[in-house]
Amino acid sequence: MSDAPVKFAARNSVAQVEESNDLAPKFDDRGLITVVTTDADSGELLMQGYMNAEALQLTIQTGEAHYFSRSRQVLWHKGATSGFVQRVREMLIDDDQDCVWLRVDVAGGASCHVGYRSCFYRSVPTGAEFRAQAVDGGISLHWTETQKVFDPDDVYGDAPNPTIL
Repeated sequence: MSDAPVKFAARNSVAQVEESNDLAPKFDDRGLITVVTTDADSGELLMQGYMNAEALQLTIQTGEAHYFSRSRQVLWHKGATSGFVQRVREMLIDDDQDCVWLRVDVAGGASCHVGYRSCFYRSVPTGAEFRAQAVDGGISLHWTETQKVFDPDDVYGDAPNPTIL
């Protein structure tokens, strides 16, 4: 691994951002860029998160996913506590460079802090399905995963819950 810092190009023009070889990510007003993460083999959506410049740099340098927690306001190396490290097989950036897509291999097979494989373990009924079950407009989510890969209490113990209600 190179010890050289990752340098992002300045954003000079639409053509440069969309058509050049320059990595010129567009961070939002909080200094974050959206990241979607999928399983490199199956294509399954595992999670959506955010990176600040440091997390993006560390991900590029180490080949392991790093994120920035908006709720805790801290940098986090995915899997550092749980052992479910996400090894980046491929990193892509969208056309205007404001969204990153990570294709990863997950050690241990889980990406969700709740214990499921994917953070997307419930579906939302829409259209006719919603109308058939709706009572006063209320929605009942459907579980797409019913077995946890791990028990969060065993893995995280007394650590603070990584989400804020």
